[in-house]
Amino acid sequence: MDYAAEFEQIAAETLRRSVMLREELDDIDRQTVIRAQQVAANAARRFDEVVELLAQEAAEAEIAEPQPDSHEVQEERIQSIARAVAPPPPPVFPAEPDPTLTPEQQRQAEIRAAVARARAAREARSVVAPSDGDYDSESEYYRRSTWLD
Repeated sequence: MDYAAEFEQIAAETLRRSVMLREELDDIDRQTVIRAQQVAANAARRFDEVVELLAQEAAEAEIAEPQPDSHEVQEERIQSIARAVAPPPPPVFPAEPDPTLTPEQQRQAEIRAAVARARAAREARSVVAPSDGDYDSESEYYRRSTWLD
């Protein structure tokens, strides 16, 4: 058995497969760029439509009832639309338990907070993870083997 020939054959096959994968990745990159440009164009078009709609509403309101602070009203309307379009901010959970609680009440409060965080994560379709480092007492809380104790 000729090991050198077999090794060269395996190397050639590996090279061929890596070239195919690189071509696929390049194609995916090109498609991603095209999609990103389409999304940006659609977002710009939708933004222009919203601005045009707001300008029309402001003009109609100005014609119907002239107001001295119409620019401020228009800015407020833009801000209200921006707030309506933007996702709601994530809920804020207390970082430290209340020291006046008994240990059992603190444990129950931790469980309620964990359930609330998990629910918020499911609603946001994100992953719950500690945000303040890997090696502290709070990160042990997230690394429990079971949430039932």
